[in-house]
Amino acid sequence: MNIKLISGVIIAGLAASYVGGKFYMTDQIATQIDAKIIEMQPMIDVKYGDLSVEPITQKIQLHDVVLSPADGSESPIKINEITVNNFDTSSDFPAALDLALNGISISIDDIEPETAMQLQELGYKDNMLISLATKYTYVDNVMDWQFKLSAEDMGKIDYSLNIANFEFDPKQPITLLFSYPNYQLNSAEFTYTDKSFIERLIKQEAQTTGTSVEELKQRITDKINAILAADLAKGNNELSEAELSVTKNAAESFIKFINDPKSITVSINPVQAVTLGEITQTQNDPPKLIALLNMAFKA
Repeated sequence: MNIKLISGVIIAGLAASYVGGKFYMTDQIATQIDAKIIEMQPMIDVKYGDLSVEPITQKIQLHDVVLSPADGSESPIKINEITVNNFDTSSDFPAALDLALNGISISIDDIEPETAMQLQELGYKDNMLISLATKYTYVDNVMDWQFKLSAEDMGKIDYSLNIANFEFDPKQPITLLFSYPNYQLNSAEFTYTDKSFIERLIKQEAQTTGTSVEELKQRITDKINAILAADLAKGNNELSEAELSVTKNAAESFIKFINDPKSITVSINPVQAVTLGEITQTQNDPPKLIALLNMAFKA
């Protein structure tokens, strides 16, 4: 038999298997999702358009999702796309999750009135378009978690966290209230990327105070420098050299961000794992807290 013909038959067979597997898995997932939707109906009504499942990666995608309170008390929330890249269903507490919600449309009229008014004053008139993604792995009581949140024409937040000694019993979630002080923070990082929100705030404040944007930025810079100078002045008695160094780094980074609002990152890498209980005990002493967490700032 001709080699090309054999290759063509094999490729066609694989393609048919892939398509057949995709239709089968999509049908199976749709059945499971519809069953869950029925369970949720006393509280919330869920509708969606297209559903697809990738047989190889098992990625699930829902399109044109609409969430509506069953009692009609609030406006529906529309989501362009929900993607589930990974979700462990074999454990009581899922060992892995990779989920993204893209294009969440929220009407400004449905936001708390005072916040809505502030957003409108900043020039946000249309519906807010928000996207979020969360991803984590949970192995041997270690939680490695990533979270991303963005709002179109506003800004984006990226957050990552690694916690050890994380013991969570889904059957007794209230134990979280008593066990969290023993969780150990290994590392964390927070990045804010501006997409006009900070610039709008600065411009609005400049107009309110009757000054230019440049003058306002200089005032903020002077205030931060004054606070830093006060900390340096008392440093010999109250602050260690490490605490002063981190405080100076923080001040310089915030000044740079205010004058050129692109992004700012705060990273936490304690020399030794720090429990959340220790962090709570030090939270009212910022310089010591910054040193304890070995914070670093970058703009």
